Amino acid sequence: MTIKVFLDDSYIREIKARIAGISKFNDRWRVLLDRTIFHPTAGGQPNDTGFIVGANGKLVVEDVIEDESGNILHFGQLEGSLEVGEEVSCVINWDRRYRLMRMHTSAHILIGAVREYFKSPVKCVSAGKDVRKGRLDFEAKITREMLPSIEEIANRVVDEDRRVLIKYMSPSEAEQYIRRFGESLELYLRKYGLPERIRVVEIEDWFATACGGTHVRRTSEIGRIKLLKRASKGRGIVRIEYTVEP
Repeated sequence: MTIKVFLDDSYIREIKARIAGISKFNDRWRVLLDRTIFHPTAGGQPNDTGFIVGANGKLVVEDVIEDESGNILHFGQLEGSLEVGEEVSCVINWDRRYRLMRMHTSAHILIGAVREYFKSPVKCVSAGKDVRKGRLDFEAKITREMLPSIEEIANRVVDEDRRVLIKYMSPSEAEQYIRRFGESLELYLRKYGLPERIRVVEIEDWFATACGGTHVRRTSEIGRIKLLKRASKGRGIVRIEYTVEP
């Protein structure tokens, strides 16, 4: 299984790795590494892009996925040649990564902000984030007039410069821990099965959930969260779209 370096440190921009497999896949090449800093498309977060560079060639990484075995596969255009067993340099597009880190942490802050506004554990049923904007779908009657207040609550958390903590727990420990923040492992376990350890991301004393995404270390790094619009998605679901500003 590929060692996922990004889970322990989202700020690493370049590492050395060895090629464990390489093959042609349709009109692109597919590379398997023994370790990687490239985050795959998962959990509503798009994949990283960048380069895998060897002595005689370079893969321009366009897509990254995690297969059912937990291996991370890197897809892209190959310039020159790469060989199995070769040591390579892996370099991510840092501007893209850091923007996605800010967007992902903002999503967690906003879930907490909506719950703070309603003073209840409002359920977030779906989420997605990209470089330009993100979305959160809630089971709540959120009106357009509420958005300024929710935005103000979220940016207060940004200004408080809270720590973003990464913790690993057993499933039972994680379930008990995130329950304090109105979260549950139900959907996580349904999707990923029952692992020995679960990665929990906590915005200190604000929000915590099981998460495999990349995040900033402190909320002040986000800059400012801006709510763009709300839309009804039917069946009692309201979507909020947001972005982050410098």
